[in-house]
Amino acid sequence: MSDDSTDATARIREIFSRFRFPGFDLEAYIQARQADIDAIAKATSVAFSGAEAITQKQAELLKSTLEEINSAVKARTAGGGETPADVIAHETDIIRSTLSRTLEGMKEMAEAAQKSQTEIYEIAIDRARSNAEQLRSLFTPPAAP
Repeated sequence: MSDDSTDATARIREIFSRFRFPGFDLEAYIQARQADIDAIAKATSVAFSGAEAITQKQAELLKSTLEEINSAVKARTAGGGETPADVIAHETDIIRSTLSRTLEGMKEMAEAAQKSQTEIYEIAIDRARSNAEQLRSLFTPPAAP
């Protein structure tokens, strides 16, 4: 735990020690909050990984598109005695290929985003369930007199 986390935990202990709640397990409560922090850290890591994958795919798409444009420009400037029909056919192929790769890349980016969001949702749901179970267990009925 970091110093800030240790200080926060000490403050939480101090606050709750002032209010003695019958049947309330303070240590279990503090451990549960640490589990919340761990879940948030895990969700953040998943979100970062997803964003990183999307950024990488965008860079790949941009690089590929620029390479194809550069190749097409070089071919056009070199000439070669192509007929107008050949030029149009070649440019149509370039556009079709670029569009196809771009759409496939967009699909992959959407899938990566969906996967990250699903993982984050599952982390949050698991933590919420755990919190509900822990909350129930923290309060025990007072002993009968």
